[in-house]
Amino acid sequence: MNKDQNHIDDLISRSLAGEASAEEEKQLAAWIAQQQENNQHYQKIKQAFDLSGEYFANKASKEPDLNIDQEWNHFLSQVNKNKNKTDNVRSLVPERNPFQLWTRIAAAVLLVVASGFIINYFVSNNNDTQFQTADNTLEISLPDGSRIALNRNSELSYASDFGKTSRTVTLTGEAFFEVERDPQKPFIIKINEATIEVLGTSFNVQGYNNRNELEVVVETGTVKFSVSEANKNVLLKAGDRGVFEKQSKQLVSTTNTDLNYLSWKTRKIVFMESDLRSVVDALNKIYNANITMAAQVPETCVVTVTFDQQSLEAVLNVLKTTLNLTYTVKDGQIEIIDAGC
Repeated sequence: MNKDQNHIDDLISRSLAGEASAEEEKQLAAWIAQQQENNQHYQKIKQAFDLSGEYFANKASKEPDLNIDQEWNHFLSQVNKNKNKTDNVRSLVPERNPFQLWTRIAAAVLLVVASGFIINYFVSNNNDTQFQTADNTLEISLPDGSRIALNRNSELSYASDFGKTSRTVTLTGEAFFEVERDPQKPFIIKINEATIEVLGTSFNVQGYNNRNELEVVVETGTVKFSVSEANKNVLLKAGDRGVFEKQSKQLVSTTNTDLNYLSWKTRKIVFMESDLRSVVDALNKIYNANITMAAQVPETCVVTVTFDQQSLEAVLNVLKTTLNLTYTVKDGQIEIIDAGC
């Protein structure tokens, strides 16, 4: 491994572990954008990082007092034992001194686990690449340069030949897409009964299996939203919201009025003369919270406020003071029992 490549691999590992400075992140992003081979190299290391993370995260969840040093030594011994066994094994990392790469990757993973962060689950089988989240979000870079933010409890997959003749992904849950433009290869998303087709744009898709609505909100560009079951499609432009109601089989297009449709990603929340019930609904969605209301709340109980990168506890404290709320917290459930506004 030459000096430059060694530096890049160290930089990637630092970035994955969340230790890279803003300048290092900028340097890495520039290197990835230089050529397709660089992006592929980064993706392979990131996939190895995620795959390693699954192992260590599972260990950490089962063993709250996980001995990081012991696990590190065990992992090294396993890599040493198997590093020469290459038959019928497809490596997830490039063939540049894989042992050194694996040790750096594992070290980065352990740093993340030791810090209490949730590791994302990655698998690669049957020629498909799949990403899955639990109580966390995930930023994904696709081989064509498109970027995806995957929300909690969501799953994204694509075939190994993605980008060669077509660009198709399958989504379950919610994600925000920033698609690189390619008029020759439309970007297609398969989700439940629907198909979303774009050339190059940014938009949010929400289609959890346990919800009645499948929603697309367009931020930039144009999106074609089709539902084969209803034999209908709509063309959505920036600022539009398309909704397919699964039970009624209705597909409609309206102007988006939800200021917080992307708050799960940006963590910026805006309430404008919003009633308490709609505020609670928004917080439950954004923070994956369990807030209920036992009190009868008057319609005049409204709030105008903006939160930016605030924790749920901080948000509730502001609402408590503003609306004179009384609430209880037990076993992760928050119940509003009185509102004096």
